[in-house]
Amino acid sequence: MRSRPTCKDRPASGPDQTSFLRGILLGSVLSAFLLVHFIASDFAGVALLECDGPPTAVATWLSVCTDILPPQGVWNSTRHGLFLYAAAASVPGAVLYALAWLIAGCKRQGFFEPIAWTISGAIYGTLLGIALYVYLKIPDSGLFGLQVYFMHLVFGVPWILFSQTFAEMIFVGLTSYEANSDADREWFGRSAGWFVATAMGWMALSFLVYFGAIIRQIVEPDTLERLHDYASVVAAISGIATALMGKSSAVPKKADDADFVSYVLTLLLPIAAVTFMVALVIVLSFLLDQMIFGDHLMPDDLAGFDWPGRFGALIVGLVIAILLSQSASRSVNINRSSLHALYRNRLIRAFLGASRHRTPDPFTDFDPADNPEMHRLWSPADATNWRPFHVINIALNVVSSERRLSWQERKAAPFTVSPLHSGSGMVGYRLSSEYGGPEGITLGTAMAISGAAASPNMGYHSSPAITLLMTMFNVRLGWWLGNPGTNGERSYRKAGPVFALKPLVQEGLGLTSDDREYVYLSDGGHFENLGLYEMIRRRCRYILIADAGCDEGYKFQDLGNAVRKVAIDLGVTIRFYGVEKLMGRPDDGADIGAGHPYHAIGEVDYRSRDGEGRNGVILYVKAGYHGSENEGIRGYANSNPTFPHESTIDQWFTESQFESYRALGFEIADGMLSRALARDNCAADPTIEGIFAVLHRQARELPLCDSANGERVESNPATRNFGVCPSIK
Repeated sequence: MRSRPTCKDRPASGPDQTSFLRGILLGSVLSAFLLVHFIASDFAGVALLECDGPPTAVATWLSVCTDILPPQGVWNSTRHGLFLYAAAASVPGAVLYALAWLIAGCKRQGFFEPIAWTISGAIYGTLLGIALYVYLKIPDSGLFGLQVYFMHLVFGVPWILFSQTFAEMIFVGLTSYEANSDADREWFGRSAGWFVATAMGWMALSFLVYFGAIIRQIVEPDTLERLHDYASVVAAISGIATALMGKSSAVPKKADDADFVSYVLTLLLPIAAVTFMVALVIVLSFLLDQMIFGDHLMPDDLAGFDWPGRFGALIVGLVIAILLSQSASRSVNINRSSLHALYRNRLIRAFLGASRHRTPDPFTDFDPADNPEMHRLWSPADATNWRPFHVINIALNVVSSERRLSWQERKAAPFTVSPLHSGSGMVGYRLSSEYGGPEGITLGTAMAISGAAASPNMGYHSSPAITLLMTMFNVRLGWWLGNPGTNGERSYRKAGPVFALKPLVQEGLGLTSDDREYVYLSDGGHFENLGLYEMIRRRCRYILIADAGCDEGYKFQDLGNAVRKVAIDLGVTIRFYGVEKLMGRPDDGADIGAGHPYHAIGEVDYRSRDGEGRNGVILYVKAGYHGSENEGIRGYANSNPTFPHESTIDQWFTESQFESYRALGFEIADGMLSRALARDNCAADPTIEGIFAVLHRQARELPLCDSANGERVESNPATRNFGVCPSIK
């Protein structure tokens, strides 16, 4: 009550979402739990159910406050009992809410507002009275027998939370004409969402825990065993279906980019995942009951039931589980115990190890020297030994970001690792020699993170159901590292979290963010797949993009995503020429033939954003097959219709596959550069500027520069600042 916007002197004060969860929501759940057990312990005895009068506390309250005690038989009559229980509980509810209003000390917005809040309290009490009546009357039906005494564990807390939420809805409706009620409606709307989600989660989990005991009272023992078998079959089928659909290339990145079949698979994938989780929990519930007790958790008869022994075993098991989880969380590295380590080590051996003379272990064939630290790849002081400056594209997952409402779709931020710095422009940077380990982050680690496509948190590809499932089965290619910003002042030098359980829970529930001590990193494609974003942010003049993504339909999703985010975040517009000429393989398998380009040109308008400097040029090369390539490429393409856009889910490359892609890349680059260098102005001075100038003007279908003096033939304002002639500096 005190946290409502209209109840505060300063609108920006009060609890944030974390404080709300820890204080208000947790307090409500605990109070509901205690209230339910108090009612159960006082009113749920066999003698009480068989008595001819009302529960003692209710009878006492009616006799004191009204001096009217209905006849004893009225309480247990179906016709009048429900009304009397509801009426008896409405007054304490109203009093409780009125006291809460006074204790909160809210500044009154109107005369009617405290009255509306008291009315809501009466409705809250009425709902609890109805639940109490139903709870006490169920045993008489014989449906559940004595097992009803445990139904409060499943439905009691959710009912109280739902009742509180419904009472708040009544208050919001009654005060909708009050001044400044919009802010309160938003506050109650957000809080009601958390209360409903908590109630449903409690009911689902507790029902699964007591599933065997509840179902045992309804069905025969042999039927119960069949239900267990059915649940096992459902778990197996749904798990296999989830794995197959998740692996299928027919499942698109986004549902709105798919055909009908792919769209249906996209819808079925989370359903299959949820079904698998529910069936798995049911099966585990049965197995644990059989393992610990040799039977279901609750007995058929309460007489002579060994309460201390039965629940003592549960408490001991819980304590052991907590101790083991605490010990494991501090002893096991969450990064190195995932699939990432397996994936990274084999990438290092396959690609980095192939570029050096190795001295591997004779048994494992691994050589630690294959994986150098990033900061050793480039030294500004070593001017005589020039080498490329690597910038590795990674995504920082912010699936649970509440501070950037405009990021609800992207759910990720850019993150880069270079020989000098590692980090993100969104949070900050650290020296790569100090980040991610005692000697700094390594090339193999950064490379594997950049390719960690299969990850529970996947930026704008994230799905809650798939997230939990992948975390449970440790299908985790992502990597936890210290926050390079101010929040990671004590963690950025470490190779991973010192306590594994907390980040594992955050990963499984999709609670990754950029404002905590550790951040979760994954495939750069989970934010922007081409690496263009960071090149534009660094104001690179000449950019080469080799787009080898799986885009058989030539929809240019990765390119469109990059251009859109660059314009939104960086304020730099990019315009491409010649993209419409890029063509994919026809559905009938016919060859396109020679004469079609593999590349397009993009103009990067830096000057409109910065007001000075020079604009940039992008050479965009798209993998394609035209049927005019050499015989080796054509032979492989004829046997593999999706070439060169085969799904990268299959990581086991054959020699013919690897060589066909390599040869295609070489042939595309060789043909493109040969045609550019054939021009007189490039042949005389084969520089990057000259090559880009020729390719740019060819894409724009503009006259070439005069080969004698390098001056511009025409003066087009649209191309003036894009370096279209090599002589323009």
